[in-house]
Amino acid sequence: MKFFILIASLFVLTVFGVEQNSLSPKIKIALLSSPSIIGKYSQSSYNVALATLLASDDDFELIKYDIPNESYETISITIEKIVNEGNVAILAPLTLQGAQNVLNVPTAITIFIPTVHKRDIGPARDNIIFGAIDYEAQLKALVPYMANSLAIFYGESLVGSILNKTTQSIASESNKKINSFSSYSVDAKGANIVKHLARPAAFSKKSVITHLPIVKTSMLLSHMTFTGVHEKNILSTQINYDPELLLLTQFPDRKNMIIANSIIEQVPSIYETNALMYNDLTFDWINYTTSVGADYLISYLYGHERSYSMPIINNQIIYPVELLRPKESGFEPYNR
Repeated sequence: MKFFILIASLFVLTVFGVEQNSLSPKIKIALLSSPSIIGKYSQSSYNVALATLLASDDDFELIKYDIPNESYETISITIEKIVNEGNVAILAPLTLQGAQNVLNVPTAITIFIPTVHKRDIGPARDNIIFGAIDYEAQLKALVPYMANSLAIFYGESLVGSILNKTTQSIASESNKKINSFSSYSVDAKGANIVKHLARPAAFSKKSVITHLPIVKTSMLLSHMTFTGVHEKNILSTQINYDPELLLLTQFPDRKNMIIANSIIEQVPSIYETNALMYNDLTFDWINYTTSVGADYLISYLYGHERSYSMPIINNQIIYPVELLRPKESGFEPYNR
C-alpha cells in the first residue's frame, strides 16, 4: 500500500509542484544551489531531497532557490530572501568557496552543506552542519595496504593537489615505513598518462594511488596493464566506487585494486522512495550525503530521531569506511 501512496504522491508533486501544495505544509525548507557551478547536481540534489522528505511522512514544502554564482553578495541576498519567505532551514549543495561565503553571512537559520567537510572549512557557527564524506578517513583506512613506495596520480585542480598532499602527509605520519613518494599530475584529458607510464619498471612493487575520476582512472589502469606495470596494488578513495569502472576496464586491469567506500548505510524507506525517482544512492556520494542532509533537517525540525544513524560530531556527519575490491561483475568486501 505504501508503494502506491508514494507513486501517487510523486505524481501529484510532479504535476503541480511542491510549491503549490494546497495543504499549506507546516515546514518550509529551501534548497540553495548554483546550476552554473555544480551542474547536474543542482537538480539531482533537489530530486533526492524531495524523495527523502517524502519518505519521512512529515509535512513539508521544499523550495528550490537557484543562484547564478556563489559569490558572497549573491548568497547573502538569497539567504535573506529565503528567511523572509518563511523557510526555516536550508539544504545547500555548494562548493568549498560557496560554503566559505555562507559562513560570512550573519544568519541563525539552520544550514546543512552536504558537499563540504568541516575540516576543510575551519571554525563555523553551530547552525551550520557539514555532510561530505571524509577522504582523510578513507586514506587512513588504506594505509595498512600501502607499499613502502607510493606513486600518486591526481588531477590538475585545487582538489587534486590537496588530495596529493594529504596522501603524502597521512602516509608519512603513519607507523608504516613509507620512504618514497612520486606524484604525477594528470591533465584534463588524461593525455599525459602515457608519458607518465613510459618507464613501467619505475612502478614495480609500488602502491599506485589514483585520485582521478573514473574515466581517467580507467585509462590509467588499462595502460598500466598494456605497458606491463607490476604494481603491488592500486588504491583509491570514494571517487572510483562506480559501476562504470567495471565497464571501462578489464578484470586484469583492476585485479589488484582496493577502494575505500563510505556509502554503507541504506534506510529501506528512503532508498525505495529515491529509487522510484531514479536517484542513485548506491554509488553517487553527493546524492547520498544530500539524502543524509534532508533526513537530518526534517528530523531536527520535527524533533524526532533521524533515519540515518551516522553520528554528528562537532557539526560534521561521521561516516564509516569499508574496503572493497572490484571483481568481475561487482564490488565485494576486501579481505586481506
